[in-house]
Amino acid sequence: MKILLIHADYIEFEPREKAAEVFDPATPGEKKRVDDVLVAFIAVEKDDRAAMDTIVDQCVAYILEAARQVCAEKVCLYPYAHLSNTLAPPDIAIEIMHRIENTLRGEMEVVSAPFGWYKSFKLSCKGHPLSELSREIRPEKISVKRVKGENTYLILTPEGKEIEPSQYPLKKDGFSILVEKEALKIGRKLVSEPRYLRLCRKFGLEWEPMSDTGHMRYGPKGALMFDLAAAYALQVVLGMPCPVYPVRGTNMFNLNESAVREHAELFGDRLYTIKSDEKEFVLRYAACHQQFAMIRNWVLSYRNIPFGAFEVADSYRVEQSGECMLGFRVRRLNMPDLHIFCRDEEDAKRWFEVVHDRIFHEIEKLGRDYELLMNISSRRYYEEYRDWIISMLKKRNKNALICIYPEGKNYYWTINVEYNIIDIEGHEREIATDQIDIGNAKRFGICYTDEKGEKRYPVIIHTAIIGTIERFLFALFDTALKDELEGRKGCLPLWINPEQVRLLPVTDRHIPLAYRYAEKLKGAGARVGIDDRQESIARKVRDAKQDWVGYVIVLGDREETSSTINVYDRMSDTNREMTIDQLCKEFRERVAGYPGAPLYFAPELSKRPGF
Repeated sequence: MKILLIHADYIEFEPREKAAEVFDPATPGEKKRVDDVLVAFIAVEKDDRAAMDTIVDQCVAYILEAARQVCAEKVCLYPYAHLSNTLAPPDIAIEIMHRIENTLRGEMEVVSAPFGWYKSFKLSCKGHPLSELSREIRPEKISVKRVKGENTYLILTPEGKEIEPSQYPLKKDGFSILVEKEALKIGRKLVSEPRYLRLCRKFGLEWEPMSDTGHMRYGPKGALMFDLAAAYALQVVLGMPCPVYPVRGTNMFNLNESAVREHAELFGDRLYTIKSDEKEFVLRYAACHQQFAMIRNWVLSYRNIPFGAFEVADSYRVEQSGECMLGFRVRRLNMPDLHIFCRDEEDAKRWFEVVHDRIFHEIEKLGRDYELLMNISSRRYYEEYRDWIISMLKKRNKNALICIYPEGKNYYWTINVEYNIIDIEGHEREIATDQIDIGNAKRFGICYTDEKGEKRYPVIIHTAIIGTIERFLFALFDTALKDELEGRKGCLPLWINPEQVRLLPVTDRHIPLAYRYAEKLKGAGARVGIDDRQESIARKVRDAKQDWVGYVIVLGDREETSSTINVYDRMSDTNREMTIDQLCKEFRERVAGYPGAPLYFAPELSKRPGF
């Protein structure tokens, strides 16, 4: 904050026209004069919001001390933006000016020039040594206010029984692992290198060393898997039993916008911020900002609700560098973020259950299950939601670990569920999320007209049904490694396997046959590679298996004249004799209901760079 104090014989000011979207009430052309007054020209700066109480107290103390020195009994507070080029947002500035005014009123007579107006003024300075003073008040870095109390945990059973975590009979199961880590704070030792990193390297997922910590890059195979996962996320939400509208937008939002700032402050201290053109921006940490900023301009009625908005949003979170984990905990993530706008809280609870069931359905497709950590924003909401939560637990006969947050913080949500798989290293890994938001519709000005013609704020479901793209791929890798540990062949689902079929001509003479088979398979939608290198057939077979190719077919003299081919199927780890038509039919059946894409690299292995 910058302050210029003038001890004046008089000041006369006149509001002319509005200069900001936020303003004090005033009448244009109405002059006001104050005699024998201390005039305080004040510019509120953007950093002042971080320590508003301190700024107000210091400003008031400075004005009172100056008034005592010059024996002034009146002060005129005059908002004056020209003292600074780093101004606070208007809503913050006017709030601070009002707080200064209200605090001073108990000490001296206060007149305030209206905020948010272009004004003309005349002033006569007294001219004594103390008649002109200036000061800059810098907000000291203050600690974030913490809500008193700690999170409390309990275990809720499908029968409605509540168990203290310390009294829960721990077993060697996934739910016990969740309880140990989250409630009892018993950590499990990390292995020197998690086994899934082998698959990250195989498919081209790695850190980008020329970027900030926690940012990934994807080679051609990884990029193909990424795009297929994103397409599948879209397919999943479009299959929801309500209209869903895919949107796209920016990842950078102005912190001078009150809705953006308030939402960002609720998120905490894991935000990326950047400066541009003397403005401060926050990089979004989910699709919320863009979808809410867009939907507040839509004309909505009860006939439109419920509906969803969806984007695979590049999102940014400043995770601790020591906690970054390739493909799981990253600073730039990609969130397939679905928001479902509901009429009210009861409507939101119904849609929450729809999403909850779909989340379980998707992980069960991989042969996995979730353990539930249910975060509740207050004891009041736990009591209100308890019977409803029990009804969801009964459907799947599952316990839930309940985390109840302390009272006193203005959370925008009521319930937030974290869906955790237990990975092969014995650690819980959150994949999907589901949340009820009761605050952001009002914050962003999103409203709809109800049956009575009255304006209502919708309640919003936040969810990532398959998790972030990175965490979905992590779940696929962990599932493949789990199969290996249990004695099966580790493999990816065929639809997302970068190379679904590889043809191995025995000699150059058989390459034309490989191209003919490739065209047939591509007609069925398959991604087909051809190993045309000058290598032995044993080496080609070994490399195809090391690359985790779904189907591997050797083509030699016999296949030139036979109607059948010998096909290695990685999923069953068997060799089977079948016709090309039978293989195409089986392929279509195995990828049915999933998105497809062409190869992102040359079909011929001889033309592929080493990636």
